[in-house]
Amino acid sequence: MILDIFKMGVYFKECEFDLQPIKDYCLQYSQNNPSRQNSNIGGYQSDNFYLKDIEAFKPLHDKFSNEVNLYANDICLKDQVLDNAWININEYKDSNMSHTHPISPISGVFYVSVPEDGGDIVFERSDQIVIDYAWYNKNNNHYNSYNATNWTLPAKDNYLYLFPSFLNHRVSYNNNKENKRISISFNCL
Repeated sequence: MILDIFKMGVYFKECEFDLQPIKDYCLQYSQNNPSRQNSNIGGYQSDNFYLKDIEAFKPLHDKFSNEVNLYANDICLKDQVLDNAWININEYKDSNMSHTHPISPISGVFYVSVPEDGGDIVFERSDQIVIDYAWYNKNNNHYNSYNATNWTLPAKDNYLYLFPSFLNHRVSYNNNKENKRISISFNCL
């Protein structure tokens, strides 16, 4: 019998927002405010703000607050409060390097506009080196949650992912030459 002693859960919700006003706000904001350099490799990343303070994002704040606390309760954490958020815009060949979100228990990403081949989110095991060394590819019949070193989840319009903030993650390249990938990321306290 196998006992799963450590589990890592990523929460998923497909939302039903009217994305056009949210997309318009993100694009306008990026034109009027400089990008910061954080995890982005190319692309645009805004300074932090609070979702509840921006009229276009108030519906997101209410929905995300509810979903975050459903997730928190499922994984036996106390209720969470949405904290800082920021806009990400990745054009052709832009990506985000592997990173975590220190101090926050739960982080999230919401996809506003994702073109075909626009870049997915990739979660990485913190013990990846050990897995690669000890369970070298020739020892695996197929990859699963026990032996995979990373897990790719699709980025699509209106998708919300919530995850433990200590979980390493990155965003693959936007390989779409025509369109930008727009997302909003956030942390909780």
